[in-house]
Amino acid sequence: MRFSFATLDLVVLLSTWLPLSSALPTLPPLTDYQIQNFRTINKIYQFTVYPRQEAIIAQVTNDSIPELEPLFSPTVSGRIQEIGNFTNFRHSIEYFFGLAPRPQGSMYSAIVEAELTQFSSDHPSIAASTVNFKVALDDPSKPGFGAPGTRTYTYLKQTGFWHFDEYGRVDYYDLYIPALNEFATILNGADFNSKLVQLLATKQICQGAQKLCKGKNTQYHPQIGLQIGAVLNALGLSPLLDLPLINQLGLGSLNLGELTCFAKLSAKSFGTFDKLWADTVTCRIVHLMLAEVDPDDHCEHVGPTGGGKCVEYPYYDRQFKDNTLFGDTRRFRSASYSSLTPLPPAPPKIFVPSAHQPAPPTTSYISPSEKSSTKSYQPHRLLLPKVLSYINYVLSL
Repeated sequence: MRFSFATLDLVVLLSTWLPLSSALPTLPPLTDYQIQNFRTINKIYQFTVYPRQEAIIAQVTNDSIPELEPLFSPTVSGRIQEIGNFTNFRHSIEYFFGLAPRPQGSMYSAIVEAELTQFSSDHPSIAASTVNFKVALDDPSKPGFGAPGTRTYTYLKQTGFWHFDEYGRVDYYDLYIPALNEFATILNGADFNSKLVQLLATKQICQGAQKLCKGKNTQYHPQIGLQIGAVLNALGLSPLLDLPLINQLGLGSLNLGELTCFAKLSAKSFGTFDKLWADTVTCRIVHLMLAEVDPDDHCEHVGPTGGGKCVEYPYYDRQFKDNTLFGDTRRFRSASYSSLTPLPPAPPKIFVPSAHQPAPPTTSYISPSEKSSTKSYQPHRLLLPKVLSYINYVLSL
């Protein structure tokens, strides 16, 4: 049997590496705070798995929730991009558990699994994590679930930073949900770019708002004399040319309060679920879900003014007001890194040509005519030794 030089090199490499591989250092044991921080975040996410969040939602207006007291500080606040700021315990709890998908009427959607796929905590008060939610699009206990061609599961990701108080409870969070608009499209099985889908969603919001927001929480008072024809005209719909869409829309089923709501909201931008800090219909879809949990707090956000939530927020306010929200612009950075001062910027290199040092050429491009007349440009002299060396190596095998 003949061995090539490459084979012998591999044998030598393996004989050197294999004994060392058994002596590789083991991972250091986790510290107490790393274990506690991981368990705290994991428990929070496990409460979003249906039906565990139901017990939390039932207590959301209480002064305290025993299950969550070890997990959240009473003064917890945070930011979820691109949904909004949640500046107290009640709002934070409503976000984490009130917006978790759960079965609603004829539509089934629920988180069935939450897995921390990424986690790091190298400081007692700071951790970073990524969670993947597995969301069922139909009732898993239903006969025929998972049959070919049926909608079964989709996934949602959330990633970001957490800060813990001296008791190991979350007191600040800064989290992000990527591709939320795509997730909403899959979850609802609807194309939100469709004009009909947008109008039907607006209609459903108005029906929900009139059902949930009553009495002092009423947001859309009936506009006397409002006619369906005027609403259609404002939408630019023709009773003749757009008759199929108008029939599918079915505005005749709305009462006057619902029609008033529809007239106001259909005049607004529909928006996207990737930017919910805005005066849009999509923002009100989210806050209608929260109004179901706590109408006293969230009905005004569904209303025509947006109640300070569904309003236009400047880019800087959404992204960079950390000092206002977290009390510090470096809340999620360990103080240990403060000693690492950034390197000063390198001074710009300014070339001043002189008689002995001409200015560098403005381009390194060499035209074909220049190549033929330039003796220094002879690539074959550079490549030939390498080619001959490779041929000799192959012949020696």
